[in-house]
Amino acid sequence: MMRLNKFLAKAGVLARRKCDHYIFSGMVFVNGKKIDDPSYKIDEKKDEVFLNNKRIVLKEKYRYIVLNKPKGCVTTLKDEKGRKKVIDYVNVKERLFPIGRLDVNTTGVLLLTNDGEIAYRLSHPKYQIDKIYNVILDKQISGKDIQKLRKGVIIGKDEVVSAEAKIIENKYKKNMVRIKIHTGKKRQIKRMFNTIRYNVLELDRTEFAGIKKDELKLGSWRNLTKDEVETLRKLVI
Repeated sequence: MMRLNKFLAKAGVLARRKCDHYIFSGMVFVNGKKIDDPSYKIDEKKDEVFLNNKRIVLKEKYRYIVLNKPKGCVTTLKDEKGRKKVIDYVNVKERLFPIGRLDVNTTGVLLLTNDGEIAYRLSHPKYQIDKIYNVILDKQISGKDIQKLRKGVIIGKDEVVSAEAKIIENKYKKNMVRIKIHTGKKRQIKRMFNTIRYNVLELDRTEFAGIKKDELKLGSWRNLTKDEVETLRKLVI
């Protein structure tokens, strides 16, 4: 037996949180009966599950991809403004969706998959997934302010967040800081630096959950290796 939202996620419909939305909206039927409870238990081998009149079955083969996201594209699957989407860069037959999000002008490592359960877990704050960024600031940061980031700064309503941070020596791009966070709050890094009076000029994610872009050019992608997929699973399962 399996929870209905987990079944939909494993079938590659969407990440589990999005599946909950479909269920609450009354769009999911099990054996002809409308179900609005994400925790409803089904027999994945016997029960017939429909979403928007389409039969949903478990996928036997999942795909995992890393994209070096360029600037100017969004991580949503649809965009009312007609902007380019990350999925437009990945020409595969499977219906993939991003694991988490990057702002439209943030570049770097973005994972895509049709494995809804892995996507849900890697995006959940419970698992404290490492995310590493290179940040270009509008001015050189002081050692004192680096310590503030490490100890924690306030963003939003009395919400304290911290990060591992260090200054990177780079003769081509000055004022660079490398920062590691374990949470993924909206525009978190920019808000952290704004709190200590710095503006972020460029933001590039170099690593997510141990997956790096290596030599991938902007807009290029590759399949994850079996070892990389296994590493992801060990982090969250």
